[in-house]
Amino acid sequence: MRAIRRISAVIYLLAAGCVLGVSTCRMLGVSLGRLDGMLERQPGRIALLVFTAIVALGVLITVIRAFAERPDPTCVHPAGNPDIEVTLAALTSTAKRAAAGSDDVMIESVEGKIGGRGRDEVRLTIEAIAFTEEGLEPLADRMRQRVVDACERMLGTSGVTARVRFLPSKTTIVTKEV
Repeated sequence: MRAIRRISAVIYLLAAGCVLGVSTCRMLGVSLGRLDGMLERQPGRIALLVFTAIVALGVLITVIRAFAERPDPTCVHPAGNPDIEVTLAALTSTAKRAAAGSDDVMIESVEGKIGGRGRDEVRLTIEAIAFTEEGLEPLADRMRQRVVDACERMLGTSGVTARVRFLPSKTTIVTKEV
């Protein structure tokens, strides 16, 4: 699917370049040389019409996607109950507090995404900096389990998954004179 999108994007880009180039030259009165001769014949006009149709279709698809795109949900419905909403900010705050329970890490960020048909599932990504060089896997497992337990206690139901990413603890700053 990704390859088809890239190919269609390249075709759209080429068609847009041709249509914009020809129409700009025509409006400014720039002579196109042999291209003017090609556009006087039927196959040249058909090719330009096909390129114009491709550009129009691309613009139409872009507009439809812009208006049809739904915003990301900001609230989770525990156990699929639409009468109860818990905001994603509350869950990320709880997750950050639970993840920071270990003295070996510093929490950089906690991001969440709500999923599921009834908006009853939450996927949390915790980015942390570990102050230890060894044993990252057990540390991540303990942190992940604490976060999942705390969020599920808060919601009163299951449906929380967490992922822990460790960032580098040492950074190198390079300065260059200009």
